Amino acid sequence: MEIEKIVIVGGGTAGWMSASTLLHHFPDKEIVLVESPNTPSIGVGESTVAGGQSGFNGITDWLRSMDIVDSDWMSHCDAIHKLSIAFKDWYRKDSGTFHFPFGEPVSGDPHLWYLKKIFYPDTPSTDFAETFYPGMACINQNKSLHCDRESELVRSTAGWSYQFDATKFANWLKDHYCKDKYSDRFLHIQAEVLGIPDNEDGIKYLILDNGLKQNGDLFIDCTGFKSLLLSGTFGVDFVSLEDFIPNNYAWATKIPYRDPESQIVNYTNCTAIDNGWVWEIPLWSRMGAGYVFSDKFVSKGHALCEFKAELQKKGYEDVEELDYHLIPMRCGIQSKLWVKNACAIGLSAGFIEPLQSNGLQSIYQFLFTLVRTLGRDHISEWDRREFTAKCKSDFYAQAHIVALSYVLSHRDDTEYWRDIQNRDYPEDIFSGGTDIAKHFSTSFMERNWGFRHTGSRLNCMSTGMNWNPIYSVDASIWNSDQEEVENFKQQTEDRTRKWNEEVKDFPSPYQYLKENIHNDTTDGEGQ
Repeated sequence: MEIEKIVIVGGGTAGWMSASTLLHHFPDKEIVLVESPNTPSIGVGESTVAGGQSGFNGITDWLRSMDIVDSDWMSHCDAIHKLSIAFKDWYRKDSGTFHFPFGEPVSGDPHLWYLKKIFYPDTPSTDFAETFYPGMACINQNKSLHCDRESELVRSTAGWSYQFDATKFANWLKDHYCKDKYSDRFLHIQAEVLGIPDNEDGIKYLILDNGLKQNGDLFIDCTGFKSLLLSGTFGVDFVSLEDFIPNNYAWATKIPYRDPESQIVNYTNCTAIDNGWVWEIPLWSRMGAGYVFSDKFVSKGHALCEFKAELQKKGYEDVEELDYHLIPMRCGIQSKLWVKNACAIGLSAGFIEPLQSNGLQSIYQFLFTLVRTLGRDHISEWDRREFTAKCKSDFYAQAHIVALSYVLSHRDDTEYWRDIQNRDYPEDIFSGGTDIAKHFSTSFMERNWGFRHTGSRLNCMSTGMNWNPIYSVDASIWNSDQEEVENFKQQTEDRTRKWNEEVKDFPSPYQYLKENIHNDTTDGEGQ
């Protein structure tokens, strides 16, 4: 299978990120994108993650690979920087907030922190992240990491990603990247696909409503949950995640700012409520919000009432005047991601759920694998199967992290949360028949998720959920005397104070963005 011409079916973020990636990395290939002019985009706001977690690439890695810098695109896409994901009331109802910060931790022995928790039971769950992640100083004081102030350590170790309007981002890639830079070998066709004839070699061509037939060597399915190519043409089986990911719908809305300087914070806020969880994603000009839930436990109408009540509880006004969009979610992954001359990127390939901001992560993670695969020029059945295997491995690794947020919760205040507490998780849902109990045991977490090291942010998740793994297999930790723990406590508290002092004069995210990124746009108020 020689590939000279690639046809992307579908626009949106997946389609335009695919087109941009292929145009940038393959200067000898012709790229065509066929996009329906009648498919609307919700554009509620997209939250992304940083790289480095469990070997994943982050949005900053993708942007860097594309030679795209902040000043190129952020002002066009309502973008702000993001340092963390905040989880509120996930452990128990009214249990408070803990953070899942980005970046690298400073050196230190996590065992001593767990012993500190034993000797000082009142140590708050938030203390682990604040002990090992200097970026928490910016998060707690709502300070921008991106400024020209002196910083000995915080800026050198803290990581970041972005929050932005996904529709505007797709449009920027279309107009300012694909069409501006690669007009000589890029074709954008706005048309409906009426038919997809195929034969033993795969898709022959697309029949478009403009009367044309579009041929290609490789067709990339970016048609969202419809999956016109993999599901519609080749009948690929879809593997659901419903056995351990509980949600299948989301209500979403856009909220005007009252006071953008205080409301623009450098993290995504995720609040667990009666039948799911509510996201708040601050962008430059407005807030994106949504409620992720399961219609097995609450009707769509009652879920909307719960969502509005939570927004009012958070202090948002005029919630009845907002526009709300219901988004059905197909949570799972295709059993095959490359069939004959077609592969899938984005929602047509798979989706976990919005928690942990993994939607875009799957897109660029799969694109990195696609670039590597296409680099071989000639595509064999081995390459197709290896593409599927690698993408599924990355997908399920992300699903592990999302599932951890539910598995470690002790909420039991509604039927929804009690069901999560008592689920009989399937043995083979993660990897080849391995007992799921092993995946959530201390020993598994030590070996496979890096819980023995501060280098894994998953320690922040576990401690936030009051699950403090003490490594009983390593009896030497019990030989630590109280003096050693006291020294650890004093040293780490001193450096935390130093980090907080270091950033106290940094500008707020709003101040930095207004002066350096959005200086040619109007304030966020009321937009």
